[in-house]
Amino acid sequence: MKRHEFSLRLRIVGWLLVPLALMSLLSTWQTYDNAHLLANLAYDRTLQASVRSIAERVRVSDGQVQVDIPLAALEMFEPQFQDRVFYRVSLPRGRLLTGYADLPAPPPDQALRGEIFYFDAEYHGEPVRFAAFYQLLYDPVVQGPMLVQVGETLHSRQQLTHSILWDALSSRLALACLACLAALAALQRGMRPVLRLRDAILQRDATSLTPLPEHTVPSELSPLVAALNQYMHRLSAQRGLQQRFIADASHQLRTPLTLLNTQAEFALRQTDPVALREVVTALHAHTGQTIRLANQLLSLSRLEPDHSHLPGERLELVAMVRELALEMAPLARARQQDLALDAEVASAWIVGQALCVHELLVNLTDNAIRYTQPGGQITLGVTCAEGGWLLSVEDNGPGIAVSERERVFERFYRVLGQSQETGCGLGLAIVAECVQALHGQIQLSHGHQGAGLRVTVFLPAARPDCA
Repeated sequence: MKRHEFSLRLRIVGWLLVPLALMSLLSTWQTYDNAHLLANLAYDRTLQASVRSIAERVRVSDGQVQVDIPLAALEMFEPQFQDRVFYRVSLPRGRLLTGYADLPAPPPDQALRGEIFYFDAEYHGEPVRFAAFYQLLYDPVVQGPMLVQVGETLHSRQQLTHSILWDALSSRLALACLACLAALAALQRGMRPVLRLRDAILQRDATSLTPLPEHTVPSELSPLVAALNQYMHRLSAQRGLQQRFIADASHQLRTPLTLLNTQAEFALRQTDPVALREVVTALHAHTGQTIRLANQLLSLSRLEPDHSHLPGERLELVAMVRELALEMAPLARARQQDLALDAEVASAWIVGQALCVHELLVNLTDNAIRYTQPGGQITLGVTCAEGGWLLSVEDNGPGIAVSERERVFERFYRVLGQSQETGCGLGLAIVAECVQALHGQIQLSHGHQGAGLRVTVFLPAARPDCA
Protein backbone atom coordinates (compact mmCIF):
# COMPACT_ATOMS: atom_id res chain seq x y z
CA MET A 1 0.00 0.00 0.00
CA LYS A 2 1.37 3.36 -1.03
CA ARG A 3 2.13 5.66 1.86
CA HIS A 4 1.05 9.25 1.50
CA GLU A 5 3.40 11.63 3.25
CA PHE A 6 3.45 15.38 3.49
CA SER A 7 5.79 17.86 5.06
CA LEU A 8 4.40 20.28 7.62
CA ARG A 9 7.23 22.66 6.79
CA LEU A 10 6.32 22.69 3.11
CA ARG A 11 2.66 23.22 3.91
CA ILE A 12 3.40 26.20 6.15
CA VAL A 13 5.77 27.66 3.56
CA GLY A 14 3.09 27.14 0.92
CA TRP A 15 0.51 28.92 3.06
CA LEU A 16 2.99 31.80 3.35
CA LEU A 17 3.88 31.90 -0.33
CA VAL A 18 0.30 32.04 -1.63
CA PRO A 19 -0.60 35.39 0.03
CA LEU A 20 2.95 36.59 -0.68
CA ALA A 21 2.47 35.84 -4.38
CA LEU A 22 -0.89 37.64 -4.41
CA MET A 23 0.63 40.67 -2.70
CA SER A 24 3.54 40.55 -5.17
CA LEU A 25 1.13 40.64 -8.12
CA LEU A 26 -0.70 43.61 -6.63
CA SER A 27 2.59 45.34 -5.88
CA THR A 28 3.83 44.69 -9.43
CA TRP A 29 0.74 46.29 -10.92
CA GLN A 30 1.09 49.32 -8.65
CA THR A 31 4.80 49.58 -9.43
CA TYR A 32 4.15 49.46 -13.17
CA ASP A 33 1.50 52.15 -12.87
CA ASN A 34 3.87 54.37 -10.87
CA ALA A 35 6.75 53.74 -13.28
CA HIS A 36 4.50 54.69 -16.20
CA LEU A 37 3.48 57.91 -14.48
CA LEU A 38 7.10 58.79 -13.67
CA ALA A 39 8.21 58.15 -17.26
CA ASN A 40 5.41 60.33 -18.63
CA LEU A 41 6.23 63.06 -16.15
CA ALA A 42 9.90 63.08 -17.18
CA TYR A 43 9.35 63.10 -20.94
CA ASP A 44 6.32 65.37 -20.79
CA ARG A 45 8.63 68.09 -19.49
CA THR A 46 10.73 67.74 -22.62
CA LEU A 47 7.63 68.04 -24.78
CA GLN A 48 6.54 71.06 -22.75
CA ALA A 49 9.92 72.75 -23.23
CA SER A 50 9.83 72.08 -26.96
CA VAL A 51 6.30 73.52 -27.33
CA ARG A 52 7.25 76.66 -25.41
CA SER A 53 10.44 77.09 -27.42
CA ILE A 54 8.47 76.99 -30.69
CA ALA A 55 5.64 79.18 -29.38
CA GLU A 56 8.18 81.87 -28.38
CA ARG A 57 9.46 82.07 -31.98
CA VAL A 58 6.05 82.89 -33.42
CA ARG A 59 5.72 86.51 -34.61
CA VAL A 60 3.45 88.56 -36.82
CA SER A 61 5.09 90.88 -39.36
CA ASP A 62 3.11 92.96 -41.85
CA GLY A 63 0.05 90.90 -41.26
CA GLN A 64 1.94 87.69 -41.84
CA VAL A 65 2.55 85.00 -39.19
CA GLN A 66 6.09 83.74 -39.16
CA VAL A 67 7.85 81.12 -37.05
CA ASP A 68 11.44 79.94 -36.84
CA ILE A 69 11.66 76.39 -35.60
CA PRO A 70 14.72 76.31 -33.33
CA LEU A 71 16.90 73.27 -33.70
CA ALA A 72 17.15 73.02 -29.95
CA ALA A 73 13.42 72.43 -29.72
CA LEU A 74 13.80 69.17 -31.64
CA GLU A 75 17.30 68.14 -30.56
CA MET A 76 16.44 68.01 -26.84
CA PHE A 77 14.84 64.57 -27.34
CA GLU A 78 17.01 61.46 -26.72
CA PRO A 79 17.95 59.84 -29.99
CA GLN A 80 19.34 56.57 -28.59
CA PHE A 81 15.94 54.90 -28.52
CA GLN A 82 15.15 55.80 -32.17
CA ASP A 83 12.12 57.86 -31.25
CA ARG A 84 10.62 60.08 -33.93
CA VAL A 85 9.51 63.67 -33.31
CA PHE A 86 6.60 65.37 -35.08
CA TYR A 87 5.47 69.00 -34.91
CA ARG A 88 2.87 71.31 -36.40
CA VAL A 89 2.07 75.02 -36.18
CA SER A 90 -1.45 75.86 -37.32
CA LEU A 91 -3.01 79.28 -37.88
CA PRO A 92 -6.52 80.16 -36.80
CA ARG A 93 -9.22 78.15 -38.57
CA GLY A 94 -6.76 75.23 -38.97
CA ARG A 95 -4.53 76.62 -41.73
CA LEU A 96 -1.08 74.96 -41.70
CA LEU A 97 1.85 77.24 -41.10
CA THR A 98 4.60 74.64 -40.84
CA GLY A 99 5.15 71.00 -39.84
CA TYR A 100 3.22 67.81 -40.52
CA ALA A 101 -0.21 68.53 -41.90
CA ASP A 102 -1.78 65.15 -41.07
CA LEU A 103 -1.04 65.07 -37.35
CA PRO A 104 -4.00 64.06 -35.15
CA ALA A 105 -5.96 67.03 -33.90
CA PRO A 106 -6.20 67.63 -30.15
CA PRO A 107 -9.45 66.92 -28.35
CA PRO A 108 -11.91 69.78 -28.91
CA ASP A 109 -12.49 70.30 -25.18
CA GLN A 110 -8.89 71.44 -24.76
CA ALA A 111 -9.21 74.60 -26.88
CA LEU A 112 -8.51 77.99 -25.40
CA ARG A 113 -7.47 76.67 -22.02
CA GLY A 114 -4.41 78.88 -22.05
CA GLU A 115 -2.01 76.19 -20.89
CA ILE A 116 -0.06 73.27 -22.33
CA PHE A 117 -1.97 70.01 -22.38
CA TYR A 118 -1.15 66.42 -23.32
CA PHE A 119 -2.95 63.69 -25.20
CA ASP A 120 -2.20 60.29 -26.73
CA ALA A 121 -3.00 59.38 -30.30
CA GLU A 122 -1.93 57.06 -33.08
CA TYR A 123 0.02 58.36 -36.06
CA HIS A 124 0.86 56.13 -39.02
CA GLY A 125 0.06 53.06 -36.93
CA GLU A 126 2.37 54.02 -34.07
CA PRO A 127 1.37 55.38 -30.62
CA VAL A 128 2.51 58.96 -30.07
CA ARG A 129 2.44 61.26 -27.06
CA PHE A 130 1.57 64.90 -27.93
CA ALA A 131 1.92 68.20 -26.12
CA ALA A 132 -0.09 71.09 -27.49
CA PHE A 133 -0.67 74.77 -26.75
CA TYR A 134 -3.18 77.30 -28.07
CA GLN A 135 -1.55 80.74 -28.34
CA LEU A 136 -3.77 83.77 -28.93
CA LEU A 137 -2.69 86.28 -31.59
CA TYR A 138 -3.73 89.88 -31.10
CA ASP A 139 -2.64 91.32 -34.44
CA PRO A 140 -5.31 93.49 -36.15
CA VAL A 141 -4.95 91.45 -39.33
CA VAL A 142 -4.54 87.95 -37.83
CA GLN A 143 -6.60 87.24 -34.77
CA GLY A 144 -7.49 83.97 -33.06
CA PRO A 145 -5.85 80.94 -31.47
CA MET A 146 -2.75 79.48 -33.05
CA LEU A 147 -1.95 75.80 -32.32
CA VAL A 148 1.58 74.63 -31.51
CA GLN A 149 1.78 70.82 -31.35
CA VAL A 150 4.79 68.53 -30.74
CA GLY A 151 4.66 64.72 -30.52
CA GLU A 152 7.10 61.92 -29.76
CA THR A 153 6.91 58.15 -30.12
CA LEU A 154 6.93 56.09 -26.92
CA HIS A 155 10.07 53.94 -27.14
CA SER A 156 12.05 55.96 -24.62
CA ARG A 157 9.11 56.16 -22.24
CA GLN A 158 8.60 52.41 -22.40
CA GLN A 159 12.29 51.79 -21.84
CA LEU A 160 12.29 54.05 -18.78
CA THR A 161 9.11 52.41 -17.45
CA HIS A 162 10.63 48.95 -17.80
CA SER A 163 13.87 50.09 -16.19
CA ILE A 164 12.06 51.52 -13.14
CA LEU A 165 9.85 48.44 -12.93
CA TRP A 166 12.76 46.00 -13.10
CA ASP A 167 14.75 47.90 -10.48
CA ALA A 168 11.79 47.82 -8.11
CA LEU A 169 10.97 44.16 -8.79
CA SER A 170 14.57 42.99 -8.43
CA SER A 171 14.82 44.54 -4.98
CA ARG A 172 11.46 43.14 -3.93
CA LEU A 173 12.33 39.72 -5.31
CA ALA A 174 15.52 39.73 -3.28
CA LEU A 175 13.53 40.74 -0.17
CA ALA A 176 11.00 37.97 -0.86
CA CYS A 177 13.77 35.37 -1.13
CA LEU A 178 15.32 36.61 2.10
CA ALA A 179 11.88 36.46 3.76
CA CYS A 180 11.38 32.85 2.61
CA LEU A 181 14.81 31.87 3.90
CA ALA A 182 14.10 33.61 7.20
CA ALA A 183 10.70 31.84 7.41
CA LEU A 184 12.32 28.46 6.77
CA ALA A 185 14.97 29.13 9.39
CA ALA A 186 12.35 30.30 11.91
CA LEU A 187 10.18 27.29 11.07
CA GLN A 188 13.12 24.93 11.52
CA ARG A 189 13.84 26.46 14.90
CA GLY A 190 10.13 26.43 15.82
CA MET A 191 9.87 22.72 14.99
CA ARG A 192 12.57 21.79 17.46
CA PRO A 193 10.10 21.22 20.36
CA VAL A 194 8.13 18.85 18.13
CA LEU A 195 11.28 16.96 17.20
CA ARG A 196 12.35 16.76 20.84
CA LEU A 197 8.91 15.41 21.73
CA ARG A 198 9.25 12.85 18.94
CA ASP A 199 12.68 11.77 20.18
CA ALA A 200 11.42 11.55 23.76
CA ILE A 201 8.62 9.21 22.67
CA LEU A 202 10.91 7.09 20.48
CA GLN A 203 13.46 6.69 23.28
CA ARG A 204 10.87 5.43 25.77
CA ASP A 205 10.65 1.81 26.71
CA ALA A 206 8.00 -0.13 24.80
CA THR A 207 6.14 -0.92 28.04
CA SER A 208 6.41 2.58 29.53
CA LEU A 209 3.09 4.41 29.83
CA THR A 210 4.20 7.16 32.22
CA PRO A 211 2.79 10.61 31.37
CA LEU A 212 4.84 13.02 29.28
CA PRO A 213 5.82 16.28 30.98
CA GLU A 214 3.48 19.06 29.86
CA HIS A 215 5.33 22.02 31.40
CA THR A 216 8.39 21.59 29.16
CA VAL A 217 6.58 21.98 25.84
CA PRO A 218 5.22 25.16 24.20
CA SER A 219 1.60 26.07 24.82
CA GLU A 220 0.70 25.07 21.24
CA LEU A 221 1.81 21.48 21.95
CA SER A 222 0.16 21.21 25.36
CA PRO A 223 -3.17 19.90 23.92
CA LEU A 224 -1.27 17.23 21.97
CA VAL A 225 0.72 16.14 25.03
CA ALA A 226 -2.44 16.15 27.15
CA ALA A 227 -4.20 13.96 24.57
CA LEU A 228 -1.22 11.57 24.50
CA ASN A 229 -1.19 11.39 28.30
CA GLN A 230 -4.93 10.71 28.36
CA TYR A 231 -4.49 8.00 25.76
CA MET A 232 -1.64 6.40 27.70
CA HIS A 233 -3.77 6.55 30.85
CA ARG A 234 -6.50 4.58 29.10
CA LEU A 235 -3.92 2.13 27.77
CA SER A 236 -2.48 1.71 31.25
CA ALA A 237 -5.95 1.10 32.69
CA GLN A 238 -6.75 -1.35 29.90
CA ARG A 239 -3.48 -3.18 30.42
CA GLY A 240 -4.14 -3.33 34.15
CA LEU A 241 -7.58 -4.74 33.46
CA GLN A 242 -6.12 -7.36 31.14
CA GLN A 243 -3.47 -8.35 33.64
CA ARG A 244 -6.08 -8.53 36.35
CA PHE A 245 -8.32 -10.62 34.14
CA ILE A 246 -5.48 -13.02 33.30
CA ALA A 247 -4.55 -13.38 36.96
CA ASP A 248 -8.18 -13.86 38.05
CA ALA A 249 -8.93 -16.29 35.26
CA SER A 250 -5.83 -18.39 35.86
CA HIS A 251 -6.48 -18.47 39.60
CA GLN A 252 -10.22 -19.14 39.45
CA LEU A 253 -10.21 -21.62 36.58
CA ARG A 254 -7.34 -23.73 37.87
CA THR A 255 -9.36 -25.38 40.67
CA PRO A 256 -12.54 -26.23 38.68
CA LEU A 257 -10.53 -27.48 35.71
CA THR A 258 -8.46 -29.69 38.02
CA LEU A 259 -11.67 -30.97 39.59
CA LEU A 260 -13.16 -31.69 36.19
CA ASN A 261 -10.05 -33.56 35.16
CA THR A 262 -10.12 -35.61 38.37
CA GLN A 263 -13.81 -36.47 37.93
CA ALA A 264 -13.21 -37.45 34.31
CA GLU A 265 -10.35 -39.78 35.30
CA PHE A 266 -12.54 -41.25 38.05
CA ALA A 267 -15.36 -41.82 35.56
CA LEU A 268 -13.00 -43.69 33.23
CA ARG A 269 -12.25 -46.18 36.02
CA GLN A 270 -15.90 -46.87 36.81
CA THR A 271 -17.53 -50.11 35.67
CA ASP A 272 -20.73 -49.83 37.64
CA PRO A 273 -23.37 -47.97 35.56
CA VAL A 274 -24.99 -46.45 38.63
CA ALA A 275 -21.71 -45.13 40.01
CA LEU A 276 -20.72 -43.93 36.53
CA ARG A 277 -23.99 -42.00 36.22
CA GLU A 278 -23.37 -40.30 39.57
CA VAL A 279 -19.89 -39.25 38.50
CA VAL A 280 -21.16 -37.94 35.14
CA THR A 281 -23.93 -36.00 36.90
CA ALA A 282 -21.38 -34.37 39.20
CA LEU A 283 -19.15 -33.75 36.20
CA HIS A 284 -22.04 -32.04 34.40
CA ALA A 285 -22.78 -29.82 37.42
CA HIS A 286 -19.15 -28.74 37.77
CA THR A 287 -18.97 -28.10 34.01
CA GLY A 288 -21.95 -25.73 34.28
CA GLN A 289 -20.29 -23.88 37.15
CA THR A 290 -17.07 -23.56 35.17
CA ILE A 291 -18.92 -22.25 32.11
CA ARG A 292 -20.71 -19.65 34.27
CA LEU A 293 -17.41 -18.60 35.82
CA ALA A 294 -15.84 -18.23 32.37
CA ASN A 295 -18.81 -16.20 31.10
CA GLN A 296 -18.64 -13.83 34.05
CA LEU A 297 -14.90 -13.41 33.61
CA LEU A 298 -15.48 -12.55 29.95
CA SER A 299 -18.19 -10.07 30.96
CA LEU A 300 -15.72 -8.34 33.25
CA SER A 301 -13.11 -8.23 30.50
CA ARG A 302 -15.56 -6.51 28.11
CA LEU A 303 -16.24 -3.68 30.54
CA GLU A 304 -13.97 -0.67 29.98
CA PRO A 305 -12.04 0.59 33.00
CA ASP A 306 -12.80 4.18 31.95
CA HIS A 307 -16.14 4.82 30.30
CA SER A 308 -16.03 8.61 30.32
CA HIS A 309 -14.82 8.82 26.73
CA LEU A 310 -17.38 6.39 25.32
CA PRO A 311 -20.44 7.92 23.64
CA GLY A 312 -23.74 6.76 25.14
CA GLU A 313 -26.98 5.94 23.40
CA ARG A 314 -30.59 6.52 24.43
CA LEU A 315 -32.01 3.39 26.03
CA GLU A 316 -35.51 2.67 27.28
CA LEU A 317 -35.06 1.03 30.70
CA VAL A 318 -38.60 -0.38 31.20
CA ALA A 319 -38.46 -2.23 27.88
CA MET A 320 -35.06 -3.69 28.72
CA VAL A 321 -36.28 -4.85 32.17
CA ARG A 322 -39.35 -6.44 30.58
CA GLU A 323 -37.21 -8.31 28.03
CA LEU A 324 -34.87 -9.47 30.79
CA ALA A 325 -37.81 -10.75 32.85
CA LEU A 326 -39.01 -12.82 29.89
CA GLU A 327 -35.47 -14.11 29.36
CA MET A 328 -34.99 -15.18 33.00
CA ALA A 329 -38.53 -16.52 33.54
CA PRO A 330 -37.69 -20.15 32.54
CA LEU A 331 -34.88 -20.25 35.12
CA ALA A 332 -37.22 -18.90 37.82
CA ARG A 333 -39.94 -21.42 36.94
CA ALA A 334 -37.40 -24.24 37.09
CA ARG A 335 -36.74 -23.24 40.71
CA GLN A 336 -40.48 -22.80 41.38
CA GLN A 337 -40.06 -19.05 41.93
CA ASP A 338 -42.35 -16.17 41.06
CA LEU A 339 -40.57 -13.55 38.89
CA ALA A 340 -42.66 -10.39 38.56
CA LEU A 341 -42.27 -6.91 37.00
CA ASP A 342 -43.65 -3.91 38.89
CA ALA A 343 -43.00 -0.74 36.86
CA GLU A 344 -44.66 2.46 38.04
CA VAL A 345 -43.79 4.29 34.80
CA ALA A 346 -44.55 3.44 31.19
CA SER A 347 -41.10 4.42 29.94
CA ALA A 348 -37.80 5.49 31.45
CA TRP A 349 -35.12 6.84 29.12
CA ILE A 350 -31.46 6.75 30.10
CA VAL A 351 -28.14 7.33 28.34
CA GLY A 352 -25.47 4.62 28.42
CA GLN A 353 -24.08 1.48 26.83
CA ALA A 354 -26.55 -1.32 26.16
CA LEU A 355 -23.96 -3.91 27.22
CA CYS A 356 -23.60 -2.37 30.68
CA VAL A 357 -27.37 -2.18 31.23
CA HIS A 358 -27.86 -5.79 30.10
CA GLU A 359 -25.05 -7.13 32.30
CA LEU A 360 -26.44 -5.11 35.23
CA LEU A 361 -29.92 -6.60 34.85
CA VAL A 362 -28.74 -10.16 34.18
CA ASN A 363 -26.44 -10.37 37.19
CA LEU A 364 -28.88 -8.76 39.64
CA THR A 365 -31.70 -11.05 38.54
CA ASP A 366 -29.50 -14.17 38.41
CA ASN A 367 -28.20 -13.51 41.93
CA ALA A 368 -31.75 -13.07 43.22
CA ILE A 369 -32.91 -16.34 41.59
CA ARG A 370 -29.82 -18.22 42.69
CA TYR A 371 -29.94 -17.23 46.36
CA THR A 372 -33.72 -17.38 46.82
CA GLN A 373 -35.22 -20.62 48.05
CA PRO A 374 -37.74 -22.54 45.90
CA GLY A 375 -41.18 -20.98 46.06
CA GLY A 376 -39.72 -17.53 46.70
CA GLN A 377 -40.73 -14.16 45.25
CA ILE A 378 -38.53 -11.95 43.04
CA THR A 379 -39.72 -8.53 41.91
CA LEU A 380 -38.18 -6.21 39.34
CA GLY A 381 -39.27 -2.58 39.61
CA VAL A 382 -38.71 0.79 37.92
CA THR A 383 -39.83 3.97 39.69
CA CYS A 384 -39.36 7.69 39.18
CA ALA A 385 -36.83 9.66 41.24
CA GLU A 386 -35.52 13.21 41.24
CA GLY A 387 -33.27 13.55 38.19
CA GLY A 388 -33.51 9.92 37.16
CA TRP A 389 -34.93 6.46 37.75
CA LEU A 390 -34.73 3.82 40.45
CA LEU A 391 -34.18 0.26 39.27
CA SER A 392 -34.87 -2.28 42.02
CA VAL A 393 -34.47 -6.06 42.31
CA GLU A 394 -36.04 -7.50 45.48
CA ASP A 395 -36.21 -11.07 46.79
CA ASN A 396 -37.24 -12.83 49.99
CA GLY A 397 -34.08 -14.89 50.27
CA PRO A 398 -31.53 -14.94 53.08
CA GLY A 399 -30.33 -11.40 52.33
CA ILE A 400 -26.92 -9.95 53.12
CA ALA A 401 -25.86 -8.81 56.58
CA VAL A 402 -25.10 -5.12 57.00
CA SER A 403 -21.49 -5.91 57.92
CA GLU A 404 -21.00 -7.75 54.60
CA ARG A 405 -22.55 -5.21 52.24
CA GLU A 406 -19.37 -3.19 51.72
CA ARG A 407 -17.36 -6.21 50.57
CA VAL A 408 -19.85 -8.04 48.35
CA PHE A 409 -18.86 -5.82 45.41
CA GLU A 410 -15.27 -7.13 45.57
CA ARG A 411 -14.27 -9.70 43.01
CA PHE A 412 -14.55 -13.35 44.15
CA TYR A 413 -15.86 -12.36 47.57
CA ARG A 414 -18.60 -14.65 48.84
CA VAL A 415 -20.77 -14.25 51.91
CA LEU A 416 -20.08 -16.77 54.61
CA GLY A 417 -22.76 -19.41 54.92
CA GLN A 418 -23.61 -19.34 51.18
CA SER A 419 -20.85 -21.57 49.95
CA GLN A 420 -23.35 -24.23 49.01
CA GLU A 421 -24.58 -22.04 46.18
CA THR A 422 -23.04 -22.24 42.72
CA GLY A 423 -21.91 -18.61 42.62
CA CYS A 424 -18.32 -17.58 42.20
CA GLY A 425 -18.38 -14.08 43.70
CA LEU A 426 -18.37 -12.10 40.45
CA GLY A 427 -22.02 -11.13 40.00
CA LEU A 428 -22.08 -8.04 42.20
CA ALA A 429 -18.58 -7.06 41.07
CA ILE A 430 -19.90 -6.91 37.50
CA VAL A 431 -22.90 -4.92 38.76
CA ALA A 432 -20.58 -2.38 40.43
CA GLU A 433 -18.58 -1.96 37.19
CA CYS A 434 -21.80 -1.41 35.21
CA VAL A 435 -23.20 1.12 37.69
CA GLN A 436 -19.96 3.11 37.54
CA ALA A 437 -20.04 3.07 33.74
CA LEU A 438 -23.62 4.37 33.77
CA HIS A 439 -22.76 7.15 36.27
CA GLY A 440 -25.27 5.72 38.71
CA GLN A 441 -25.42 4.75 42.38
CA ILE A 442 -26.20 1.42 44.06
CA GLN A 443 -27.59 0.65 47.49
CA LEU A 444 -28.31 -2.60 49.38
CA SER A 445 -31.09 -2.86 51.95
CA HIS A 446 -33.53 -5.29 53.48
CA GLY A 447 -36.64 -6.29 51.57
CA HIS A 448 -40.19 -5.79 52.76
CA GLN A 449 -40.85 -6.76 56.35
CA GLY A 450 -37.09 -6.85 56.98
CA ALA A 451 -36.54 -10.07 55.03
CA GLY A 452 -34.56 -10.80 51.89
CA LEU A 453 -32.49 -8.32 49.93
CA ARG A 454 -33.41 -5.22 47.95
CA VAL A 455 -30.88 -3.84 45.48
CA THR A 456 -31.67 -0.28 44.33
CA VAL A 457 -29.77 1.34 41.46
CA PHE A 458 -30.18 5.04 40.62
CA LEU A 459 -29.66 5.87 36.92
CA PRO A 460 -29.68 9.47 35.60
CA ALA A 461 -32.51 10.31 33.22
CA ALA A 462 -31.81 11.11 29.60
CA ARG A 463 -34.03 14.18 29.96
CA PRO A 464 -35.79 15.79 32.93
CA ASP A 465 -39.01 13.76 32.70
CA CYS A 466 -39.20 13.26 36.46
CA ALA A 467 -39.49 15.96 39.05
